[in-house]
Amino acid sequence: MDAAKAAKNQSEFREVNERIKNLDGSRPPTEFVCECARPDCRQIIPISLDEYEEVRRSPNLFLVAPGNAHVFRDLERLFWVRPSYWVVEKFGESAVEATKLDSRRGVEA
Repeated sequence: MDAAKAAKNQSEFREVNERIKNLDGSRPPTEFVCECARPDCRQIIPISLDEYEEVRRSPNLFLVAPGNAHVFRDLERLFWVRPSYWVVEKFGESAVEATKLDSRRGVEA
């Protein structure tokens, strides 16, 4: 998969999750969308707001559903494995693109 396209796909899913997170400030959501590079993925991931914020601490970390179909090893490496979700870390050109596309870049989370 093309590194720039993968980063763009994942950043778009991340933006969906940012909107989900901000929908209702009175109660934290517990379901986010998979941020893998597959443009057709619509898998929902149960995760707390605190866990999501932990993933978002780096522009190169992405929340993905468990399973190798959600990891593109030529562009990213497995960073964390949890029972209900995995976290991948972009590297190389894909990491550069992901950082450029991060809506939190230069903003305190």
